[in-house]
Amino acid sequence: MMSRINLALSVLTILSFLADEIPVAAQSETFSLPPAVLAMQGQQESAEPIVVAELVEQLRTANVEQRREIIQQLSDTQQNIVPALVRAMDDPDPLLKSGVAEVLGNLTNEAVPAIPGLIEMMNDGRRAIVPGSFSSGFYPNIRPIRLPVLSSLPLPASANVEERRSPPTPPENPENLLRITAIIAIGKIGLPARTLATAPLTQALQDPDPWVKLNATWALSEIGASIPLLPHWLEALQNPDPNLRRSAASVFQDSSSLLRKVLGAEADDSTTASLLTALKDDDVTVRDAAREALGLMGTGALPGLVQALKAPEPIVRLEAAELVGNLGGSAQSAVPNLLALLGDTGRYVPPASNQGGFVFPALPPLPPLFPGSRQYPLAPSNPEQLVRVNAAIALGKLSDRSAIPGLTTALKDNNPWMQLATGWALLQLGQAQGLPVVGRLVQHPDSSIRREALSQLEGYGSQSTPYILPYYTARLDSADDNERNGAIIRIGDFGAAALDLVPKLRAILVGNQKDSPGYAATILGEIARDTAIAWQNGNLSANQRQQAIAELSKVLNIMQAPNARFNREPVERVRNAVTTLRGVTP
Repeated sequence: MMSRINLALSVLTILSFLADEIPVAAQSETFSLPPAVLAMQGQQESAEPIVVAELVEQLRTANVEQRREIIQQLSDTQQNIVPALVRAMDDPDPLLKSGVAEVLGNLTNEAVPAIPGLIEMMNDGRRAIVPGSFSSGFYPNIRPIRLPVLSSLPLPASANVEERRSPPTPPENPENLLRITAIIAIGKIGLPARTLATAPLTQALQDPDPWVKLNATWALSEIGASIPLLPHWLEALQNPDPNLRRSAASVFQDSSSLLRKVLGAEADDSTTASLLTALKDDDVTVRDAAREALGLMGTGALPGLVQALKAPEPIVRLEAAELVGNLGGSAQSAVPNLLALLGDTGRYVPPASNQGGFVFPALPPLPPLFPGSRQYPLAPSNPEQLVRVNAAIALGKLSDRSAIPGLTTALKDNNPWMQLATGWALLQLGQAQGLPVVGRLVQHPDSSIRREALSQLEGYGSQSTPYILPYYTARLDSADDNERNGAIIRIGDFGAAALDLVPKLRAILVGNQKDSPGYAATILGEIARDTAIAWQNGNLSANQRQQAIAELSKVLNIMQAPNARFNREPVERVRNAVTTLRGVTP
């Protein structure tokens, strides 16, 4: 304990030395420390206190990168810098005012004294046009100062330091308008600004600039103002400017945004209609926000969603079917409309304008940690965006048995994703008609379809063994180590049903493939244990018993060979199983 205290004191001594030395060095030169160096000092709260006036002054001429560093350093400090920032708000320079306002917003509830100044700044119609960055990326004629790397030992924290609120991300400010910067800062301060800021922010809702209106809507929600805001957000979500629509959608999707509270308090039938219109947007972010909002409305959106199942646009029918399905049994009134969609040929094809940007390829899902632990697999995906696939999945989620005849007919669809969807839906309704159809899909050339089929077959229990076991058996010969070893592990799930694979696993046991012998030993131990239990429970025929004794005895000989180095647990499982099967008490 004393060594930790001594180390902490040593660190503090170093910092105190730096606090004495760095100002002297700065005074001996004709330059100021660059923001990057100041930012490094700001990361260590025990170092020299920042000089607010100097940093604020640099905001007059700082380029984009420098400005970002200065604002970050001022925002991160634990010093009480608000009085100095409030005084700086009186400066007429728009670059300085904008930067200071941004810092005040980042200080959240600590910036309460700045609220009157920020409200006054809302009437400032100017822009803050920030100079570009240096092309070289270096600060000329500045001598770098290297600070020591401190130990990871945490320094004692002050019990009086109050953690700042983390407000959600505000809408954008594309033209760097001062009044929008002030609005954003007020929104970040939050509830303490409610009394003074509600009236001017409400007035800003009438501003001709839609970005001002959107930010005012966001800020009013963040300060908890008791005025209707939902129509203003919906207006932004349908604005002709695609960037504004995207920004409106993005701030709503922030899970900590109080715009969600506004939705819950103010949504009605007209809200559903507006959100359904947004579902047609070319921008996936806007569609996602509309879908999420409709989902948050719950059964309140059901009447509109049922009507949307008949919409002329495939994207609306597609999304509405999914949303209705997510409502579960409370949406059974939609069953007739969903049944009508089982023959729908509609498909959503994203517009070319929505294809830009890098898209991460879909990764294959990881196998479940505990195979067979859930009663039913997750609903299949719908990569082809077919309306009828979402309708089939929704019918499975609604659990209405009146859908069984329609789903049984739809099972004959030639599309594999539709076959997976209808098979899954019937399984949800306790019907196994889809087993042969889904079982054949494990041999489909598309790997994503094979994965979905394998996942779904788990829900059929032992009935699916004739389809799944051959699939994994074929992969025991794979040259891919991961594929082969994964197949070995999954074979262990089949217990006594995998008895015929013991010779193949025994061959792997003495092979030299990477990690395969060890996996094979573990799985052979599980098969042996389960086979013995099956015999004791009367679930194993006499011929199977003799087969098990013969095959497992050969396995035991390999495991107990003088030079064998297998773990004790699988060896004991095989030994005990052979003993049990021979009728000898262990």
